[in-house]
Amino acid sequence: MAALNVLADLGALHLTRPAADAPVASIAAWYERKAAVLEHLAATGAAGAAEQADQAHRHAAQLLAVAA
Repeated sequence: MAALNVLADLGALHLTRPAADAPVASIAAWYERKAAVLEHLAATGAAGAAEQADQAHRHAAQLLAVAA
């Protein structure tokens, strides 16, 4: 993924962030998309992006676990 695509994807994430009252599955899916973008950013050598991706994955999993 090119750097510009990652920036565009981050912008799209910002614009599509679900509201706090959105269904838990929608919020978790958004965090998984965020994690995927951050993983691509980490692959370019961005400092801290890998840890942020891990945090996003964990947060999505926690949301789904609580909802189950």
